[in-house]
Amino acid sequence: MTMQGPGVVLLDTMSVTVTPARSATSVADVRDSTRTLLEGLVHPIPAETADTVILVVSQLLTNALRHGGGTCTL
Repeated sequence: MTMQGPGVVLLDTMSVTVTPARSATSVADVRDSTRTLLEGLVHPIPAETADTVILVVSQLLTNALRHGGGTCTL
């Protein structure tokens, strides 16, 4: 966490632990969830940055499902 002044704290990191179902829509569902999370931020990020975050999350989940198993933390 980073203190930005009296009563204002910004998070430097955030993690989410998920156990995605291995289905044809797993990655698409996580992309949608990530987009919803980003759209709900108090301080929105630019659309291009959001698209990059969604792409990275999508690739990480794809690799986790393909090469790992079980729970993954992003």
